[in-house]
Amino acid sequence: ATIFRGMLYWINGEVRPVIDEKKSPVYNFSKANVLDGKFSFESTGSKTRANQYVVTWNNPEAGYKLEPLIIEDKQNIAETGRIISQTATAFGCTSEGQALRYGRWKLWTSVNQTDIASFATGEGAAFLVPGDVVNIQDADEYDIPFSGRVNSYTESGAPLLTLDRDIDVYLHSTDY
Repeated sequence: ATIFRGMLYWINGEVRPVIDEKKSPVYNFSKANVLDGKFSFESTGSKTRANQYVVTWNNPEAGYKLEPLIIEDKQNIAETGRIISQTATAFGCTSEGQALRYGRWKLWTSVNQTDIASFATGEGAAFLVPGDVVNIQDADEYDIPFSGRVNSYTESGAPLLTLDRDIDVYLHSTDY
């Protein structure tokens, strides 16, 4: 799976691959569909983000022996004045170009994927699988309730929809 920047997981009696690639979100999470309406956010520390990777790959010109290739974020090294090095193995890689792309991907991931969101949800999200992309709409973060739940609906006379919260305070006045 490392050959295609992916991972393997077991589901429904099958081994399935998933690749790390750009995808569209498949589900939205908000305070309305997470337990206790709570999200927890963490970030990786800037002092632990690698700015150099030593990628080992199998060089055919050297009898397929493991050979190191150094990929660096020279701008970050110059700005911080330090090198934070990590190692990575490009498993099954016999091309220096592929090893270089793998190292660049590792660097990009280290710099750009730094936030972690944690929450618990019910069975409504049981269809999600590893690798799925989701949206998180945290009303506490932006002070706007993007979503909610319908508490009740009646059709006696005019239809009446009752929501889980008062949204009038978030509506803008149209007085001119």
